[in-house]
Amino acid sequence: MSRSNQRRINPAIKKQTHSRSLKRMGRIAMFAIVMAATAGSAVWLNEKWSTTSWQITADAPIKAAIEAQLAAITNKDFISMRPDLLRQQMLQEIPDLEAVRITRVLPDSMYIQADARVPTALWQDAQGQLHLFDELGIAYRQLNKGESPDLPLLRVNQEQLPQAKHMLEVMMQQDQLQGMHQLATLSEIRAGNQHWQIYFSRGVSWIIPQDNEVNVIKYINDLMQQPRWRNQQWRVDARLQSRWFIRPAGHGGVI
Repeated sequence: MSRSNQRRINPAIKKQTHSRSLKRMGRIAMFAIVMAATAGSAVWLNEKWSTTSWQITADAPIKAAIEAQLAAITNKDFISMRPDLLRQQMLQEIPDLEAVRITRVLPDSMYIQADARVPTALWQDAQGQLHLFDELGIAYRQLNKGESPDLPLLRVNQEQLPQAKHMLEVMMQQDQLQGMHQLATLSEIRAGNQHWQIYFSRGVSWIIPQDNEVNVIKYINDLMQQPRWRNQQWRVDARLQSRWFIRPAGHGGVI
């Protein structure tokens, strides 16, 4: 008769192992309870801090557009109304909006400051559609039916919009420096093959080269401030570097 050898476990060690297992299970259970409580608190706060009111500081059309967008949001809980998320959505869905600043006021309010784009011109694209063109050089939306803003028209390719923006900026600077009202009388800028055609009111027009338009605009403005030229309206053809042709607006004579 044989008897197998069995190793006896020290009761003290067995007790320590059991105690460690119980402690480990207790920590796991406590962690689960804490996580469940945290999740429950987060859900409660998410609903508790839902947005129920807001204050908007903006021009009337922009304010109305923001009001409509906020009213269309069905779930206004804390997560859904995050300022960064709302800001991104507003800039995407409201083309007339240039910038927006959103501040959450706990527990349930929001303060919104919005800036509208400032259109400086109209741009006609290759399909003949008119777009509003802002001071940043962005053609940001098509003109709505019934809109008729009193703005100069840009008949240029899309690739030429940065140059057109630069010319508008130069004219604005000249207005400020010399007390002129050039932009107020600007009617249209057209792009030719190698030159720009710029039309103002009262028959005034300039034809200038595309490779040096900024300097030419400044020089023409300086020229038109001289006593000989300032009291009449002129058409200027500055395509040739060696000779400019200056005609009285509405007449055929050349100077």
